[in-house]
Amino acid sequence: MKSQKIIGYGEPLKAFEEPNPQPIGTEVLVSISHCGVCHSDLHIHDGFFSLGNNRKLDTSGGRELPFTLGHEIHGKVAALGPKATGIDVMDECVVYPWIGCGTCAQCENGQENLCGSNRNLGTRKDGGFSDHVLVPHPRYLLNATGVPSGLAGTYMCSGLTAYSAL
Repeated sequence: MKSQKIIGYGEPLKAFEEPNPQPIGTEVLVSISHCGVCHSDLHIHDGFFSLGNNRKLDTSGGRELPFTLGHEIHGKVAALGPKATGIDVMDECVVYPWIGCGTCAQCENGQENLCGSNRNLGTRKDGGFSDHVLVPHPRYLLNATGVPSGLAGTYMCSGLTAYSAL
């Protein structure tokens, strides 16, 4: 698996090559065709959000370096864990990256987006600036057939932002 990873905040990304992860349980390995670059990726890479007037909000916590950014992911299913159902190898998909812990009250009530201990791909767990990404469950994959592949992944961030404002 080839990835571009943060090795130090504000430093150039570094190329890494390692074996593809093997999915276990309900995990799904996605072969990435496209991953958008969100402005949040830039803030995380820099280690801070600029708040103006020389004020900064630290964004360097919550992940271990080296780390793979990228949460606007499009690709095809490459491999399935033995308990992954409802999806097939070669299915075209976008990855919903906003993944909760699965055990808190918010997650148990179907509100993973409000989880205080999230496992978001590309912000907390390795994401899509790679040729593969490991997704914990098929429920985080949405059929992307017919959506332009360079656009599909961006819907998981900017598309949801615009939709939620309606």
